Amino acid sequence: MKLKLLPEQISSYSELITGNYAFVDKTRFIELIEKKGLKVPLFLRPRRFGKTLFSNILADYYDISTVHIFNELFADTYIGKNPTPNRNSCYILRLDFSGIDSRNLEANFFIKVKKYLQNFCIHYRDLNLSIDQVTDSASSLITQFFSSFRAARRNPNDRLFIIIDEYDNFANEVLTTDINHFRNITSSDGFLKNFYATLKAESASRDTAIWKFFITGVSSIMINSVTSGFNSKNISFDSDFNEMAGFTENELRDLISQTMEMTAYDQIFTEDDLIAKMKLYFDGYSFCRKGGSHLFNSSMCINYLSRVMDEKELTNDFSDANVSLDVDKFSRLMNLIREEDRIKIIRSIAQTGDNCNSGYLPGAVVENLNINRERDYTFSEGISMLFYLGYLTFYCDEENEEPVFKVPNLSYRKMFMEYYISQFFNEGTLTGDYRRLGSFEKSGDMDSFVKYLDEIITGILPDNRNDVNERVIVSLAGEVILTNLRHCSPYVEYEIRIDGRRTKERADLVVFNEYRNRPSFLIEFKFLRETAEHKDATREKNIEEQKREAREQIRKYMNDDRLKITPNLQKYIIIYAYDRLIWEKYEQF
Repeated sequence: MKLKLLPEQISSYSELITGNYAFVDKTRFIELIEKKGLKVPLFLRPRRFGKTLFSNILADYYDISTVHIFNELFADTYIGKNPTPNRNSCYILRLDFSGIDSRNLEANFFIKVKKYLQNFCIHYRDLNLSIDQVTDSASSLITQFFSSFRAARRNPNDRLFIIIDEYDNFANEVLTTDINHFRNITSSDGFLKNFYATLKAESASRDTAIWKFFITGVSSIMINSVTSGFNSKNISFDSDFNEMAGFTENELRDLISQTMEMTAYDQIFTEDDLIAKMKLYFDGYSFCRKGGSHLFNSSMCINYLSRVMDEKELTNDFSDANVSLDVDKFSRLMNLIREEDRIKIIRSIAQTGDNCNSGYLPGAVVENLNINRERDYTFSEGISMLFYLGYLTFYCDEENEEPVFKVPNLSYRKMFMEYYISQFFNEGTLTGDYRRLGSFEKSGDMDSFVKYLDEIITGILPDNRNDVNERVIVSLAGEVILTNLRHCSPYVEYEIRIDGRRTKERADLVVFNEYRNRPSFLIEFKFLRETAEHKDATREKNIEEQKREAREQIRKYMNDDRLKITPNLQKYIIIYAYDRLIWEKYEQF
C-alpha cells in the first residue's frame, strides 16, 4: 500500500482528500446529526481536537456548489457510501472566529464577519450578491446580508447552512486578560449579544433563509451570555458524539498504518511501543460520563508522529506549541476561581495519582458556564472551566454514581504540578536540571534524586506544613522525574494487575526506563509527622515500623504482571520522617 502524507496543520477537507493525506473517517456523524433532527447543535472540545476539520467536512458535504465533485471527495467515506437526501443542498456561510485580535475587539470582529460575507459572495457568484453597505456594526451587516440573500435566491427553498467555528475563541483570551471587558462585550447591549440576537431573530422568522447551524467552541462561557433563547442543543457530553473529534486507539493505529511503514522501524521500536508512549502524554480524554472510548488529542498525536518520522526514534519531545500553555497563563486562568476553591482544587490534584489510575475531583459540569457577573468561579465552575479547556476530563468508572474528574495525561499533570510548586515553593517556580539527575536515570543514583526532592519539600513546608503529606510527596517525586528525565515515564499510584485482573493495590511510584539496560524503579513512600511527645527512641521505632510495612507492600507489588518481568527494576523505600528524608534499597532475601 502506498503511504499517505501525515496531515500536519491541514484543516481543509478537500485539500486533505485531494492531496493524498491520511484521513480518519468521522463522516458517520453527519448521518447521526440528521437522524437526531438537530437544528443548532453545539459541539465543545479543547483546542486542536479536530473541530475545524469536521466543520469543513460538513461544509463540503452540504455545499450546493460541490455536487459535481461529491464522489471525488466522499467516495471512500462512510457518508459517501450512505448519503443522506440533504447532501449538496445548501449555501454555506462559514464564520470562523479564531485568531481575532482582542485589542479593539469590536472593530476586529466586524472585519472578520465582513470578510466571511464577502467570501460567500465570491464563492456563489451566480447570486450576484455584494457587501457594500456602509455600516460598522456586525449585527447590521448580517441583517442586510440575510435580506439580500432572500431577494437573490432563485428558489424559496434555497437555504443557508451556517457554520460558526470557534465561537468563543477570542472570548477565552479576553477572559484571561480583562474580565470586565468580557462582561461588557457579552452584556445585554454589547455588540456580541446584538450579533447573536440577529442570528436568532432570522432563524425564528417565518421566511427564514436559514436551514441549520453547526457551532463549535472550547467552553460554554458565552452560551448563557450570548446564545440564550437560541434553542441550541449541546451535544458535547452525549455519548453518541463522544468520538466525533479526537482519535480512538483504533483510529490512531489506522493513521499510523496509513503513514508509516513499521517494518522500517523494527530494530528501533514497535507500533505497540509507539502507542504506549503516546498514551502517556496524549490519551485519557473522555467527554461523556458513561460509555464511549477514551480519546487521544489528534493534533498532539500528529505533531508527535511527525517528530518520530523525522528523528527515526521514539523522541521524548512531547511539547505542542498549539496546545500547551505556560504556567503564567495557566495562573491567570486559575485566578478566575475564588481563592479557597482554587486552593482546594490544586491541593486535591497534587495529592492524587495520574495515568487513569486515580484522580478524584467530584463535581458536575456547569453546562451554561457564565461569568457575566461580579464574582469569581466557584469550585464547580472552576472544575468546569478546566474540563472545557482540556486540563481535566471525566474519570469513567462504573462504580462512581456522581461525576468525577481527573487530569487526562502526563502533559497536563506536569502543568498542574508546576503550578502547584510555583504557588507554594518559597523560591518561586522550580526549574528542572536534567544534568543534576542524569546519574539517577542512567545508573540509579538514588542519593541525587532524594536530595533534589528534599530541596523541593523544604521549600514548600514552612508556609504549608499542614498541606504536605504522603500523597503530596509522591506527586512531587513524580513531577521531578517528569520534568527532568528524558527517558523515564513515571506512574503515580500505579495500579497493580495480576493475571490481567485489576486489584485494589496501588504502588506509590513506578518509573519505567525506556532503555532496558538502565534501571527502572518501584518506590514506596511513607510519611511521619513530628509531634511534641516523640523521643529519639520512639522516632527510630516508628521509622523501622514504616520500613517493615513498605517492604511487605513491595513484596506484594512484585506479583504485578508488568513489574515482575521488568528488567533492572530497582526497589526503594523513601520515608519523610520528622523533617528529613530517609531512603533505603529494598533487597529481597
